[in-house]
Amino acid sequence: MADQQSTVIFYDIASGPPVRPFAPNPWKTRYALNFTKTPYTTTWVPLPDVAKQRQNLGIPACRKYADGSDFFTLPILRDPAAEQEAGDGGTLIGDSFDIAVHLHDRQAKLGNRSPLFPSNTMALHRAFNAHVDALFTNNGVILAGYYMPLDPATADETRARMAKLAGAARWEDLEIKGEQRKAMLAAFEAALGSGLATWFTRRHEGPFLEGKVPMYADLIVGGWLQMMRNCLPEWEELRGWHGGLWGRLHEALEGWAQAT
Repeated sequence: MADQQSTVIFYDIASGPPVRPFAPNPWKTRYALNFTKTPYTTTWVPLPDVAKQRQNLGIPACRKYADGSDFFTLPILRDPAAEQEAGDGGTLIGDSFDIAVHLHDRQAKLGNRSPLFPSNTMALHRAFNAHVDALFTNNGVILAGYYMPLDPATADETRARMAKLAGAARWEDLEIKGEQRKAMLAAFEAALGSGLATWFTRRHEGPFLEGKVPMYADLIVGGWLQMMRNCLPEWEELRGWHGGLWGRLHEALEGWAQAT
């Protein structure tokens, strides 16, 4: 059993009951924690409390809304062992990619070879992360976000805020239906196939980018697939796109999907 000092604290967004992870960036971190076998505990934060939690910990927003206002979100990682080593109590990391880098370095300090980033791929991973985030944000979030598993106790508050930020008069105005939805799903499939699917099929032994051995790039895509699984009504359709590529990748990552 890991001692308290070696156990990191992971702040994730809580869904409605039963509590389960659903947001893409926290999923990237959860995969990375499990993948590196880092001992951790999860602190579940209700969606309306995320901004307050981040501000209370003194972590600035790492993203912006379209109107330029701060977007306070998760994940956050607290590493007590690193805090003791630094002597300042300040090892709090509030960005999923920076958390992955920290976990990579943490393994090196422990004398372990980290499986997250193969040698000399950090910059490539950072660019890949930005590309995948943009691809899913621009195509998938608009189709899936309306169906997030919100807590009924705070759902009205969350929906009102999200509708306001989207410039909509009502939450219901954000639902995409009918022919428009069909067209956007087709565009989403095409966007995934225009580059990302091709990269994943260059190594025929699959299902990961480099064949049978996963790395952080696979976890990045896996995090977004987890959001689609939890929020997109057409998940079963998506997992069959491009010859079932996304379903196979999702299933291959199940060994690192434990929520603790």
